Amino acid sequence: MALLVVKIFFSVFVVLSLSWVAEHVNPRIAGILSGMPAGAVLVLFFVGIQSGPEFATQSALYAVPSIVATICFAIGYYFASLSKSRLAPLFSSLIGLTCYFMVASVLSVIDFNLITAATLSLVTLVIVAYFFHSHDTNKIQSRIRMTLGHLMFRAGMAASFVVGIITISDLIGPIWSGLLMGFPMVFLPFLLVIHISYGGAQIRTIIRSFPLGLIGLICFLITVHKTIPEYGVNIAILISLCAAILYLSLLNFALNRMKPVPAKSQ
Repeated sequence: MALLVVKIFFSVFVVLSLSWVAEHVNPRIAGILSGMPAGAVLVLFFVGIQSGPEFATQSALYAVPSIVATICFAIGYYFASLSKSRLAPLFSSLIGLTCYFMVASVLSVIDFNLITAATLSLVTLVIVAYFFHSHDTNKIQSRIRMTLGHLMFRAGMAASFVVGIITISDLIGPIWSGLLMGFPMVFLPFLLVIHISYGGAQIRTIIRSFPLGLIGLICFLITVHKTIPEYGVNIAILISLCAAILYLSLLNFALNRMKPVPAKSQ
C-alpha cells in the first residue's frame, strides 16, 4: 500500500508540475522537461524492487530503442491535434498510442545491443528535432481558473496512467518492460491536460521541443544500464539522474547562447 501511495504521489506531482510550467513559464520549456526520465525512474525503481537488478538492467537496454516508439507517439499526436473537432484530444491520443504500439511491436522482435539501440534512437531524435524545429512558443495568454474539479481531473489522469504501467511492467518480461519504459505515461496525461484546457496550438509547441528532452532520457538509460551491475538499482538511478541533469544544463546553456542579441537602441 505504501508503494502504491508513492507511485500516485510522484506521478501526480510530475504532471501537475509540467502543467504549471506550461501555463506560467513557457510550453516550450515544459516540452523539453517532459522528455526527462521521470517515468523511467519510477518504472526502474519498482521493477528493481520487485524483479531484481538483472531484470532492471535488461529492461533499461530495451528502454533505449523504445524512445523511437515514444517519438512516433508524439508525431501521431501532433498531426492528429490539427483537427478542429471537440474530440481532438481523444482522437489524438488514440492515434498517438496506435503509432506507439505499432513501432514497439516491431522493436520487440529486434535483438538490440547498447550501441545499435542508442544509435537508432539518437538518429531518430535528431531527424525529428530538425524537422520540428520552430521558434514559435504559443504561450498561454489566458490561464483557466484552477478549481478543485480541475485539480482532481489532472491528478486522476496522472495517477491512472503511471500506476497502470508500473503495475504490469514486472509481469511481461524484460523486453516489453523496457519498451513500456518509453511509454508516455507522464507525457500523455500532461498533453491531455493542456489540450483539453487550451487547445492544439500549445500542444504542438510542447511536442516540437519534446525530442530535445528525450536525449536526456537516452543519457539516463545508457548510464543506468551500465551502472546497475556494479552499483545496484538505487545508486545507478541517482548516478543516471545526474547524467540527465548534466545534459539538461548543457542544453540550457546552448539554447541561451543561441538566443538573438537584442539590437541596441540608438
